[in-house]
Amino acid sequence: MKRAAIALVLLVAGCSWGPEGGPGGIGRSDAPVTTSTSEAPAVAATAGPDGVQRISVSMTDDLKFVPDHVEARPGVIEFRLQNVGVTPHDMTLDDRTAGNVNGGETVTFTLTITKPGRYPFPCLYHAESGMRGVLEVNP
Repeated sequence: MKRAAIALVLLVAGCSWGPEGGPGGIGRSDAPVTTSTSEAPAVAATAGPDGVQRISVSMTDDLKFVPDHVEARPGVIEFRLQNVGVTPHDMTLDDRTAGNVNGGETVTFTLTITKPGRYPFPCLYHAESGMRGVLEVNP
């Protein structure tokens, strides 16, 4: 029993939200996020027969979006957000949020972007720790 308690304490102590805090944390940043965190080439959202552009994005325990640079055209864009770790994340894009995505969960986040431009999508819990990406909408 004592070993289980110590293991639980170590597990909880090892959880890292980053300096922003966890869900609803007081340290959440409102700083603008305009770039992705990697130099990887953009991954294009794929248009389905219904015209909806779809892209799958993983959210990881090392505080990254994969991919973190997405290209699309103006129109309806659907993000399939899969948290592949245990740390909760969120994603905000164009003043809308996908909400909390707990470890192992998958959430579909759909929005319409009508104007070309660069749209940041940070994880508000971990943006200051580098968990941010960008949606590039091209005509």
